[in-house]
Amino acid sequence: MPRPASGKKAKGSGRKRKGQLILTGLVASPGLVMGKVAVIGHGVMNIPLRKLSAGQIADEIQRFQDALNLTRQQCGELRDRLRSKLEDKTASIFDAHLMMVDDVTVVEQTTTLIREQKICAEQAYAMTVDRFAKVLADLGSDSYLSARADDIRDVERRVLSNLMGLGDISTIKLTEPTVLVAHDLTPSQTAQLDPKMVLGCATDVGGTTSHTAILSRSLEIPAVVGLGDISSQVTTGDQVIVDGYSGRVIIRPTRRQSEIFYQRATEYRKIENRLAELKDLPARTVDGTLVELSANIEFPSEIDSVISHGAKGVGLFRTEFLYLTRPDLPSEQEQYEAYSLVARRLSPDSVIIRTLDLGADKFSTQIQSSPDPNPFLGNRAIRICLQRKDIFRTQLRAILRATPHGDVRILLPLVSAIEELKKSMAFIRKVRRELEDEGEKIARRVEIGSMIEVPSAALMIDDFLHFVDFVSIGTNDLIQYVMAADRGNERVAHLYQPLNPAVIRLIDKVIKAAKRSNKWVGVCGEMAGNPDSALLLVGLGVDELSTSPAAIPVIKKVIRSISCEQARDIADRVLSMNSVGRIKNYLSQRIEELGEGVTERFGD
Repeated sequence: MPRPASGKKAKGSGRKRKGQLILTGLVASPGLVMGKVAVIGHGVMNIPLRKLSAGQIADEIQRFQDALNLTRQQCGELRDRLRSKLEDKTASIFDAHLMMVDDVTVVEQTTTLIREQKICAEQAYAMTVDRFAKVLADLGSDSYLSARADDIRDVERRVLSNLMGLGDISTIKLTEPTVLVAHDLTPSQTAQLDPKMVLGCATDVGGTTSHTAILSRSLEIPAVVGLGDISSQVTTGDQVIVDGYSGRVIIRPTRRQSEIFYQRATEYRKIENRLAELKDLPARTVDGTLVELSANIEFPSEIDSVISHGAKGVGLFRTEFLYLTRPDLPSEQEQYEAYSLVARRLSPDSVIIRTLDLGADKFSTQIQSSPDPNPFLGNRAIRICLQRKDIFRTQLRAILRATPHGDVRILLPLVSAIEELKKSMAFIRKVRRELEDEGEKIARRVEIGSMIEVPSAALMIDDFLHFVDFVSIGTNDLIQYVMAADRGNERVAHLYQPLNPAVIRLIDKVIKAAKRSNKWVGVCGEMAGNPDSALLLVGLGVDELSTSPAAIPVIKKVIRSISCEQARDIADRVLSMNSVGRIKNYLSQRIEELGEGVTERFGD
């Protein structure tokens, strides 16, 4: 089992060596494959430019409406096929596409251009969509905003294709198992991919939060995105290796690299089979200390993966994805159904639901008028919820209604001050009373916790613990705030250091305080899914580690391979060090001692 990818920043860079090329990008969907390439064209359309006579305008508007009707039908059919194939809410992406087709402003502006400028429907529609795309571009470079722009362009291509009589351009026809390479793959194209025929995907652009990436993960197709110019570096028929663990794509691999691939693939299958034997075993150290090992999820559809990888419940349900895959706000009932489904399926194991964490790298036009100029330090997470109590109330009602279906807990994100914590707790109590007055059934006790991801919260941890039932350390944000290094900025990526002594000592402070207060403490950031740092966290005394489902087996292997006493000794040694390099080397050496299944890496 390879180490889980850490979400490396795409470099789009390549280095040539002996006739081959290695590109590095972002892991969109894990896996390791090798095969022949099929290059998919950019899909650039030549928009016809036609002037209309006054007598042609009515027919042209009707032609536009007919194209919208056909697009609506295609999106509906695609949604239904996808829902049948995946049996999950990933198909709701195309509900959003349907709403974009019917967007009143776009339809009215297109019709107005046809009527007033006497231009054809293709030109009028393309001009209107371009205006909207420019508005999105002016709002910033947020990755989620970019993902929504991708959806708009996907719908645009479909409408224009229908206007020009090109048929359904989203269908990709393959005659043999192939690695798809493209400038980009639209959500429509990705949704229709047959996992039996598509070995993997590699694209010039894209991010890990795009709908294309989400669909790739749901379909379990290995994918690497953000490779810069891979579509111009390969031709159909070239051999490539797509490494959906490290984020590398090797074009025209050497014989030695191909041999390494086959060796590695064989080894991984053996290792995965051995790790699979741990599925139903507890994450218990050799001297009997139990560590809860749970999963991070974004959609209810991931429950099967949680169960199949042997996780113990959900340690972080990122609810903002219920908001970001649609153009409107999810209703209370929709949210209740999502939360209760997860609670029922995983009962009696706990499900920790994080309340809405929008802002930072996740932007929603339904809630925010525009992104902050400095979003990670701006109006986000609990700050938005306390301002938009209508949205907060709807979500809390849905969560509280789901509590009778399992062990549901509430987690508050980015709390930076005691005042925020008090206001949030008081509002939760108020919403609970409202539901009880309405006769709704709610679990007698619902645990409420706080994310510790801001240095101020970590420094005030003893005070925070008076108000909450548990805390969960969000290392992703905590690291960037402690180190003053944006984790999405390549120029300061070297300063984003999970194993920096300052970060480790602050985490240690939080864990020790929780132990003194007899409060449960977990970790739900990327550190929980990395063997080196997971070993350290166990030694520091965490009660729980929560990571991606795919990382569960290897972390369980780490926990079951060491005693709690050994882990504590390792943690004490690390706490005495003041160098990132020394800490990394020391932990790597200790992990090496744990043997096969934990330390495998792919070499050149």
